[in-house]
Formats: sequence, C-alpha cells, structure tokens
Amino acid sequence: MADKKFNLNIFAKTETLPGQETEAGPDISDLDDGVIRASGVGLKNGELTALNEIAGKLGIARNALMRFAIRWFIYNYRAGQIDLTRFIEQPPPPKKTLRMLK
Repeated sequence: MADKKFNLNIFAKTETLPGQETEAGPDISDLDDGVIRASGVGLKNGELTALNEIAGKLGIARNALMRFAIRWFIYNYRAGQIDLTRFIEQPPPPKKTLRMLK
C-alpha cells in the first residue's frame, strides 16, 4: 500500500480564488478594496451607443458592462498583454503668453 500524505490543516487553501496570483495571470484582488465611487468618463456618442447595444443584447446594465470592461483592461494591462507606450503622445510645448497691463 502506497504511503499517502494528507494535509490536515483545515485552514489550507483548497483552490485559488479569483484574482489571486497564478500562472494564468496577475493578482487583481486589490480591485475589490473600498466602496464603489462614481467617476465621470467622457465618451463619444458612438462609444455610448455601442455600449448600450452590447448591454441591451446581453440584458445587463451599462454600468455593469463598463465596470467589467475596465477590470478586464486592468487585468490584461497588469498581465503585460497591453502596451500603451505606442499610443502616448507628447504635446508640443505651449506658446509663451503676453500679459496685458492693468
């Protein structure tokens, strides 16, 4: 009979919880910290229409869809699957201004 070793620690983890660091991806457990706070995001009409269409097709709230999309972005960014460096632009320096006498 083969010797079997049992883990008798009743507090030992039996499975990886969503968001914990695994071979599959980064730890995003910190995203659940705190309370939900409203944050305005400016969207183009086309973007808002597309979100409404997707949410309607799935039968979910647009807010839920947007929160999922943002979390999905953060997850993939932390996993190194999204590189934004090629999209970052440095604006030209502003022109000097001349103050008028008062």
